[in-house]
Amino acid sequence: MPRLNRERPHRALLAGLALATLIVGAPAARADDVGSMAGSPSGSQSGRGLTTLRQRGFARLAMSNEPPWAVIRADGSIGGAGPDLVRAVFRRMGIDDVRGVVSSYGAMIPGLMAGRSDLIDSGMFMTPGRCMAVAYSQPDLCDREALIMQHKGRPGPRSYRDVAADPNLLIGVPAGGSEERLALTAGVPPARIVPVPDGPSGMIMLETGRIQIYSLPAMSGRHLLDLWGTRRFDLIPADGTPVMCAGAAFSRDATDLRDAYDRALAALQANGDYARLLTRYGFDPALSLHRTRADLCAAPQPTAGPRP
Repeated sequence: MPRLNRERPHRALLAGLALATLIVGAPAARADDVGSMAGSPSGSQSGRGLTTLRQRGFARLAMSNEPPWAVIRADGSIGGAGPDLVRAVFRRMGIDDVRGVVSSYGAMIPGLMAGRSDLIDSGMFMTPGRCMAVAYSQPDLCDREALIMQHKGRPGPRSYRDVAADPNLLIGVPAGGSEERLALTAGVPPARIVPVPDGPSGMIMLETGRIQIYSLPAMSGRHLLDLWGTRRFDLIPADGTPVMCAGAAFSRDATDLRDAYDRALAALQANGDYARLLTRYGFDPALSLHRTRADLCAAPQPTAGPRP
């Protein structure tokens, strides 16, 4: 069973019902603000390619603990839709061992560039800025944005613009995630946007009143409500937000590895294994089949609502 990379002396941090979440000590950087790094990858094609990984015998997968996208179990093994899909794809590429290198979202791309991992696949949505910094595969996991709030028995905000309009609301967003940009675009002041390191922390912040809204992908939100109880919280689809898609992200000097991944992913989609794997975790496999890397990387940054 694949386990975490233990080369660095990290200890798992347990929070409530959450499993261990490890934060790699990489320089903090917003994952959406990485376009300026795109021209300076630290590795070489020969050091990051498919042949190198086959010779090494394993691939290093940068990931965060965000079920059901990615799961870090108490024994150090990894699972979830992203890691299981990567494992299936790499098996077709002749690499049977995938090891987790766990990181915060903001540190994933800098860590990839520094050679601490071979790819990222933890629900890191494609944006034009990120596409400048990494070589994405074709989309493999897609979802919609959602808002979690305590159940009050009365209508709450249904969009980022609604949050922006109420000066009493603080909104929690995954640290380094796309949600911060969506909130800012909708007009939420930076002072009312609170970075959240992981899902359980976000729920605790909601319970204690440190935030009133927690924004995150809908699948992640459903998982958290299963743990915390659906009667105490409401999960609202965020109006005005598009379907967001993630893909496996590789260094820009490892396009041969990315292209091999694309071919193996297409084979899994063709034989039905892809749909069976995603359905097991509650994802809709049809969402990614109607979207392409070219469209997602070329599209304007999504907004959180209609433009005035």
